Amino acid sequence: MDRMRWAVVIAALGLAACNELPQETGKPYAGKTDTKPYADDQWKGDKARYEKALADRTKYQDDYSQSRAYK
Repeated sequence: MDRMRWAVVIAALGLAACNELPQETGKPYAGKTDTKPYADDQWKGDKARYEKALADRTKYQDDYSQSRAYK
């Protein structure tokens, strides 16, 4: 009887492993749309000013350049 129980358990686990759930969601992404980083109140849509500020900020992130304090 003990072998019969093990056989039933193994068969149940084997059948459960064969079950695959579908991975498609079926509906498109319903989240908000992405906005440009320069479209907020600080930059007011001025892409050139945003890119200049970004370049100025990254200028001081180089380990080999002099820091702002020593200029």
